[in-house]
Amino acid sequence: MVESIKIAVIDDEEGVRESFKMILKIKDYDVETFETGEAGVEAIQKGTFNLAFVDFKLPGIDGIEVLRRLKEKDPNLEVVIVTAYASEQSHANAITLGALEYLRKPFLMEEIYELVERALRKQRSKGIQKKGGGSIGPIH
Repeated sequence: MVESIKIAVIDDEEGVRESFKMILKIKDYDVETFETGEAGVEAIQKGTFNLAFVDFKLPGIDGIEVLRRLKEKDPNLEVVIVTAYASEQSHANAITLGALEYLRKPFLMEEIYELVERALRKQRSKGIQKKGGGSIGPIH
């Protein structure tokens, strides 16, 4: 049984959430969006996600804290930090904490697809299967 690919998007800007949703739905990925870090962390910790795109600057807990909490709960969850406020220090911090990548806004559709494929390849190479018994579905 092939399982669908489930992706979370945590960003306080509705336009960014909708852009991610439209881009990812083209490839038939199952996408859930969250406006705050707290809401995203709570939902992701309860569900089964393959990947999360997390805005660096969020109200409440920031993207780095979201990354830290998600990795504590599930070290195999791939997380991409997304930001319009890039700095070498924040980039290094995100990667050190286990982020797959640090994506700068504005981004291209192709960058999103490449990151999803890279996350899925990484999970497959580790032999990771998400709950539900099926293997991770095909890369589009």
